[in-house]
Amino acid sequence: MSQEKLWLEEWKGVTKKLPPNNFARRMYRLITKKHKNLLDLGCGNGRDSVFFASKGLEVTTVDWSKSGLEQIQKLVDKKKITNLKTVQQDISKLTFKANSFDIIYAHLSLHYFDDNTTTKIFNTLHSLLKKGGLLFVKCKSVEDALYGHGIKLEENMYNYRGHVRHFFDKEYLKSKLSVYTSVQIRKSSSVYHRYKSSFVEAVAKK
Repeated sequence: MSQEKLWLEEWKGVTKKLPPNNFARRMYRLITKKHKNLLDLGCGNGRDSVFFASKGLEVTTVDWSKSGLEQIQKLVDKKKITNLKTVQQDISKLTFKANSFDIIYAHLSLHYFDDNTTTKIFNTLHSLLKKGGLLFVKCKSVEDALYGHGIKLEENMYNYRGHVRHFFDKEYLKSKLSVYTSVQIRKSSSVYHRYKSSFVEAVAKK
């Protein structure tokens, strides 16, 4: 199955409504009253998008998965949520105007691209943020249990059973955020499908 088909159908048949990720809850504590709108990249079925919208933020939620966005739209229509907009778009080809968002949130959505594409994406995200805006990023780490499994595509990037992942380390993520005025990076981990999943997270301010 191609990566495009994989993500277009990722959420098909998944109806269980999940609570927001702990990452979303933690990042919300850093949001101030001056931050009005948020771009959620790779939103899946919208668990974090709905959480941020429930807190009063104007949310634009982006994903490649048509099935995931359809689930979000049904919930938006059912609950009459007026401050959440869905957009089907490739993260590597975002078309929003510069200086459009106070916050960009990317939970496990930026570790699927080669280095050149990853660099372009991070440059685009910087341009989309307003001055003083915040970028919240969480990616798979080179310390993850799946690191090194499958076919190596380039440094720290593997295709394992049809699923492509680009694993980050702290220095790599830091290099992509070098243009920001302040950057905080940390490691985290959790048990996912019975194996240890490891991550690197960043909070960057433009």
